[in-house]
Amino acid sequence: MEAQSLSTCPQCGKTFQRKAHLLRHQRQHSGDRPYSCKFCSKTFKRSDVLRDHFSRCDRRGSSAIPNSLERGRKRHACDECSRLKIKCDSNVPCRKCKEFGRECVRSRVIAAPSPETATTASSTPEISGSDRNSIGFLLNFPGETDFIREFPKDTTLSPQSSKAEVLPSLVVLNGSEPKVRELPGPIPVSKGFENAPMESNLDAFLGHLESGAFERQRHNWPMAGENKVTWSGRDIPSLDRIVLEQRAFEIRDRLKYTAATMNQPNGPSQELLDAIESITARNIGTWCRLYFRHWHKHGPLVHEATFDPVKAALPLVLALMSIGGMYSTEKDEVQKLKLLLDTIEAYIYSIPGLNDEYDLPGRKYVKHGEDSSFEWQYYQLEELQGAYLMLVLQYWTGNAIARTRVRQQRFSRIVAIFYHLELHTIQHSPDFVINDQQSFRCWILKESYLRMVALATMLDNAFGIFNNASPRFQWADIDFAFPSGDRYFRLANYEELIATRSSPTRRMKVKDAFLILFLPPETSKLGALRDDKPSALDMHMLMHFLYTYIWAHTFGNPLVSLPTTNLHTVILPFKTALWNWKTIWDEIKTSYTDSEWEKLGFQRTAQTYYEALGALLNVFERTGGRIEAMKGDCERGSHLKKLLSIALSEDEVKENWELGFGEFEL
Repeated sequence: MEAQSLSTCPQCGKTFQRKAHLLRHQRQHSGDRPYSCKFCSKTFKRSDVLRDHFSRCDRRGSSAIPNSLERGRKRHACDECSRLKIKCDSNVPCRKCKEFGRECVRSRVIAAPSPETATTASSTPEISGSDRNSIGFLLNFPGETDFIREFPKDTTLSPQSSKAEVLPSLVVLNGSEPKVRELPGPIPVSKGFENAPMESNLDAFLGHLESGAFERQRHNWPMAGENKVTWSGRDIPSLDRIVLEQRAFEIRDRLKYTAATMNQPNGPSQELLDAIESITARNIGTWCRLYFRHWHKHGPLVHEATFDPVKAALPLVLALMSIGGMYSTEKDEVQKLKLLLDTIEAYIYSIPGLNDEYDLPGRKYVKHGEDSSFEWQYYQLEELQGAYLMLVLQYWTGNAIARTRVRQQRFSRIVAIFYHLELHTIQHSPDFVINDQQSFRCWILKESYLRMVALATMLDNAFGIFNNASPRFQWADIDFAFPSGDRYFRLANYEELIATRSSPTRRMKVKDAFLILFLPPETSKLGALRDDKPSALDMHMLMHFLYTYIWAHTFGNPLVSLPTTNLHTVILPFKTALWNWKTIWDEIKTSYTDSEWEKLGFQRTAQTYYEALGALLNVFERTGGRIEAMKGDCERGSHLKKLLSIALSEDEVKENWELGFGEFEL
């Protein structure tokens, strides 16, 4: 037999029997690294090295390894053809087995992943049970693959309920009937938290600090034959589906281009392309309506009365339909939207102005009042609203990589734009008067910005509360006021404002309200806060600031470890602030009727933040402020679990374990 020819490397003289091995070897000389990790962007010279890297990539989390790089050779031959090393036609039974009368057996059949499995693996990784009840403004996973579909929680009590006068109660499961262990009132605050929840119940405890998950609701799309879309219950102009279909085509075209760019060189998967094709005029209308019906109440920052999905900035349309689509009862629709979240986020943050790599002239965000048309300023507002809402959606429902990316990268870009626009000091002018339609539109523009920065600071504080991350908005910089009442923000035009025979007034600054909480209750300053008529959302915002401030001056304060530090003196102002906050909160709750309270959103969970903060103060007193180091920018409340678990002694743990704890009730 003729000897096989050898290939020789011209640079080092090494010889190889196969040309492919020579080409692979020559990359060591050229420095070419054509293989890159889709999770951490590291590059490699060889595909097998990349394959080994996937198994230990820190940023991969629970995401599936790409099919093309799974370890092991895929065998298509049956067992007998494989044993005899003859060609198999992969049929069952194969031609060779039928020819020789053998039993055709395939013991190593590799099943193709189902579309549902493929979607889950590519977009939403499995998460452990410890993660199932972690904080989420929008979404939560009840198990490994699907969402909890209830928000707000059905067990949330109205202010007229019998338990409204006490703090959230611990439900002790003792037999079939639950017994309620009522906690004392807020005087003194620390006594309301003498029994912190045990380790096995911490997930449930932390779960009540979240805004909840999406409700299960129906589409309520118009009946067959109707060709109009009404965006809300308001009597406003409708849109023709044919016009909206043109917008849907534009969205699909943009997302296909983004998907192709993100998935080079092989291109997007068929599942992703099918998900993009599901964006139709009907679905856009349905999902946007679901947003305003269900999510809008939790943080109304988009002016519903004038929202037009045909004319609105594309990022806002994408964000609203993505959030609203999560309320769909069609599981297939939800899975497709989940598969699209990364692509939608990538498109939004590739837009000049939102992209953190460059700012093109003419696309840099203009400040309010600068020489620019009102239409352009409003378009930029909608663009920024969409970028922020997409950030919120990805943070609470995305996989571990998306959540980390949002915290560390995307939110920093939003904050930079906010500072550029000076939104951290935005407030209505004291001499501003609404006297025509144009002045009303200017008020809506500024009010929308004010509401967005208020919610963004709450999210910034939430990063600290649940991820132990340093806040981006510094206390010394912020100087914005509370948003105006929702009754004015719901109005469509100046004529409706005239019909109310009233006008929005300038609200108190958040910093001023925060400082009032630390004054002794007997002073008259608390009355000034009452006179400003704070809403439940305003008090929730103040609780976020209290949580962040108290954390920084207890567990985040190095001086508490000094032997000369009097912990009682350190904690006393915090107890005063919590006392005052709870006093105002109770007054607000009792002012609502049952039906009015049920219509509120995640702001109803503010009292549970109060409860948790009291529990942490209890831990601080017990430990004397001396705790082991905790990981910064951690994942979903792991530092809170650590702190709350050490509040119980071994005897208390044993006693409470025998009783068994249920979940908190609100």
